Amino acid sequence: MNSLPFSIDRVSSSDHVSSRDWGNRLIAASIRLFVRRLAVVFACVVTLAPGSGCVADEIGDSGGRAARSADWARWETRLAADMGYLASDELRGRDIGSEGLEMAAQYIADSFATSGLVTDSFSGEPFQTFSIPTGVTLGDAERNRLTIRGDESAAEPLSAALGEAFRPLAIGGSRSAEGRLVFVGYGITAEDKGYDDYADVDVEGAVVMMIRKEPQGPAADAVFDGEKNTRHAYFETKIRTAAERGAIGVMLVNDPDSIAAEIASIDGRIAAEKRQIKVIDSRLETLPEAAENIRKAQSQRREAIESMIVDLRQKREAAAEGLLEVNAAGTRPFVDELPVVSIGWSLASQLLQATTGKSLADIKAQIDEAVEPRSARLKVEVELETALSPAEAPSSNVIGVLPGRGALAEQTVVVGAHYDHVGMGGPGSLAPGTVAIHNGADDNASGTCVLLASVDQIKAALAEQTDHRRVVFIAFTGEERGLLGSEHYVRNPLFPLESTVAMINLDMVGRLQNDDLTVYGTGTAEEFDALVDRANRDTELELFKVPGGYGPSDHQSFYMREIPVLFFFTGLHSDYHRPSDKIDKINFNGMARITDITSVVVSELATSVRPPRYAETDRDVNIRQQPRAYLGVSLRDAPGRDADGANGDKADRDGPIGVIVTSVAEGSPAEKCGIRSGDRLVRLDGRAITEITDVIEYVGSRSAGDELKIGLRREGRELTLSAKLSRRPGE
Repeated sequence: MNSLPFSIDRVSSSDHVSSRDWGNRLIAASIRLFVRRLAVVFACVVTLAPGSGCVADEIGDSGGRAARSADWARWETRLAADMGYLASDELRGRDIGSEGLEMAAQYIADSFATSGLVTDSFSGEPFQTFSIPTGVTLGDAERNRLTIRGDESAAEPLSAALGEAFRPLAIGGSRSAEGRLVFVGYGITAEDKGYDDYADVDVEGAVVMMIRKEPQGPAADAVFDGEKNTRHAYFETKIRTAAERGAIGVMLVNDPDSIAAEIASIDGRIAAEKRQIKVIDSRLETLPEAAENIRKAQSQRREAIESMIVDLRQKREAAAEGLLEVNAAGTRPFVDELPVVSIGWSLASQLLQATTGKSLADIKAQIDEAVEPRSARLKVEVELETALSPAEAPSSNVIGVLPGRGALAEQTVVVGAHYDHVGMGGPGSLAPGTVAIHNGADDNASGTCVLLASVDQIKAALAEQTDHRRVVFIAFTGEERGLLGSEHYVRNPLFPLESTVAMINLDMVGRLQNDDLTVYGTGTAEEFDALVDRANRDTELELFKVPGGYGPSDHQSFYMREIPVLFFFTGLHSDYHRPSDKIDKINFNGMARITDITSVVVSELATSVRPPRYAETDRDVNIRQQPRAYLGVSLRDAPGRDADGANGDKADRDGPIGVIVTSVAEGSPAEKCGIRSGDRLVRLDGRAITEITDVIEYVGSRSAGDELKIGLRREGRELTLSAKLSRRPGE
């Protein structure tokens, strides 16, 4: 789902790579996916038959929820297989312009073809391709340079190699800077924590070099949060702090943990491609000599994989030095006049060794162990220039068509879901400063998987119908960047919008709780309210209907063209646009049931004699939250470790800081389990609590009915209580 500026509430309760290059890289993935999907699809589809209960009374009766349960179990297997690929680390968050998004597009295209849809609508392919702005790319190499000059006794100046020793970052401006170099540790000024890397150095008019993130280790946990980064670790905080102190440029050194994680990720991808080569080699050995075309295709795929492995090994070399990709930290400058580069670990260590006699690793260890700055003016001056240019990347809506029949053949029903996500983070992430794979299992691998599964159900339901509308299945790109894929389609429709009678949108449908499905758009056509009730007869979901047709997802593009819409949605949650939106939190049975209701709705829309009649709705949009878990306490921050605790005892000073309970709601889970005002909460399910947000985020990640183990201190005693979380009152 796109994070456009709509209110959120519970309603009434590397450098640019050409598309041709990506296409070559995708050949290897295509055969693997096609074979795998064949097995999964056939395993599921063989149980279906025309009129097998995928539509309402007008088409067939499925015999109730009990009769559908076995079908749902089979569809769960199919959905889990699709999700296992689309939300895998291999696709690295499916961001625009990425190899992962192109691989997802090919996977979807293969699925459409396997299911028998028409997939040649765009010059023989299913890809409606257009350009999307993606941030920035490097300008001329001559204008991206880093030169280091020593004191008067030094030899020739050192020119750092672009892409090997340094790389400009999009979070800095296209600027030049020349001046002395100052090492500022982690680049942190944290008055609230008594820590300041800038305290004893003057950086006015200087270029600063700093380590990514913040001090780590047992001693640092007493000052910084040991379980997660504070705001002081964010790229934006560091860059703005440097600018406020008068710095004219920033050289950022990646941290060892992030370097190791990136190397491990690349190694995993290399290993996976090597395994695929073995599979292809095995196939080539067993192919008969007469199968020349297949042998040629397999050999071409092998060559493409080998080329991909070469590219990955080059990326690994840069990753081992800690170099970030141009857009890895974000796509816009935080301070326009400040150039920012990622600098290799080896070069940074050499510069520190020349002045301090100690390596970067040694100095980092000293800072971490003592939690004291080790900032220093280095005996060099640097000349830094960065040149960045706006970048675009080709991206595609993936479209498959089920042709219509008879009198209704020239009318269209659209079923859509976006398949892009936010990649490794950046501006679209709600985990600021975090560079990590945002798998987007719920947003929106879930909708894409339901879209793929619905094809076979809808096709089977319409197989015996002599008159039905065409059904156009669209996996949209660019939704996360402002509904760009659906907007491109409605401006360049494959079939006339005048004869498009409805659009069904699937976005974030993977977290069904308590059978609670939100359906937006029930007021966009006078027939829709009754239609969704009929479609829900056997699935027996608890439908929460919202009349409005506007909102931050792809249905809005169609509704603004006066096309009735329905949007299925299981609610926002605390993992939205964060790395924690992973497969292990997906409810596949819920997705199977949503596939069912989607198929029934679409099948009836495809066959009803009269098309739905458009109706205008209110433009106000409230995006529904999932029912949130509720504990029922009010809190305030506790004193720090250097202050006396609530009772002034040593245990309070040495243990987790925790938070103080100021009040307990009557009848709440907190009151029922025995929590009192004045208690200090120090652990939730064994996790240490440092600040109030720890409690909010952890309780928010749980569900109503969950048991929560609460460690607390009361009058010098350690207690462990167990609370059964409930829904928030009024939900």
